[in-house]
Amino acid sequence: MLKKKNAPASMDTVIGEYTTIIGNVDSEGSLKILGKVEGDIKAGGDIYIESTSSITGNIYGSNVYVSGKIKGNIIAKGILHLQAQARLYGDIEVTSIVTDEGAIFQGNCKMIDLPEEEAAATSTGKTRSRLKIKREEPADESAE
Repeated sequence: MLKKKNAPASMDTVIGEYTTIIGNVDSEGSLKILGKVEGDIKAGGDIYIESTSSITGNIYGSNVYVSGKIKGNIIAKGILHLQAQARLYGDIEVTSIVTDEGAIFQGNCKMIDLPEEEAAATSTGKTRSRLKIKREEPADESAE
């Protein structure tokens, strides 16, 4: 039997195809979403947005794999993979992006760097802590 390329070894939370969540979702582990979410999604692990899903809100995760429709921004500490069926309308901040032929992305992309030890933990999927998002203001060059 063939295994799906991006299939997770284990999944902490699955939101079913016929489920609608209105409000924010916060998980320390991995998420697989087949249904509809109207709110922000934060996960310490990987996030899988399947082709049957529709998200209206921002997404924060380690690695984010998208096949569904998203209206919102994504911050991924690792890889953002937009698969062929993906429809993403929003801005992204990622360390790496993969876009399959057929995917739609309308927005801005900011490439970010992670400290070396954090990048290693993200790539092995062993990040279990809550995400801490820090936004930096641009340096004021006129102060000199």
